[in-house]
Amino acid sequence: MAHPDDPELACGGTVAQWVRSDDVYYIIVSCGEKGTWNKHDSPYCVAEQREKEAQKAAQFLGVKKVIFLHHPDGEVGGIKTLKIELAALIRHIRPQTIVTHDPWRRLFLPDLRASAWAVIDSIMIARDWHFYPFLREIGLKPHRAQQLLMTPTDNPTFINDITKTFKKKITAISIHRSQLKQLPNWKKRITEFAKKVGERSGFEFAEGFYEMFV
Repeated sequence: MAHPDDPELACGGTVAQWVRSDDVYYIIVSCGEKGTWNKHDSPYCVAEQREKEAQKAAQFLGVKKVIFLHHPDGEVGGIKTLKIELAALIRHIRPQTIVTHDPWRRLFLPDLRASAWAVIDSIMIARDWHFYPFLREIGLKPHRAQQLLMTPTDNPTFINDITKTFKKKITAISIHRSQLKQLPNWKKRITEFAKKVGERSGFEFAEGFYEMFV
């Protein structure tokens, strides 16, 4: 995902379920150094703080590893190597399910759209033999994931009940303390959104995904 707090915001409740039976990895594209409304904050300090928060939140949820690509915040769309970096990591980690943002959703932040498109491209590169032969030469054989889940989405085709892990999602988000000022009324908004998604399937709280098979 694009920024250090995006996994918990988008699907923290689902991650809290998955870690019980599977290894979960985060790949964070940007440093998030522009994630402050204070003009006096140092971008370097912001990036450092956000990385620490991401590590702590992931550890709290039980994530196996967080991989930081350390690209500039707000400039993901211009990173020509991103799809190859992600494809290499997919071949290395060999996941069954890949989660990213939904690029078709009405999104305010361009990094989310750009990260999602790069993920979609990387899945194709990772699964087929004849893309970037150097990957094979360094031992990264093709890997085809079974499932792509995009979230949040305006059109969920898979709704996951997170009623039992919703409190854990909220706690994980609260660990990103540097970002809470940029998310006014964040707890109320996230609670209302999770309830709204859950209403579609009769759950108290839920996270919705647009599911694609790759």
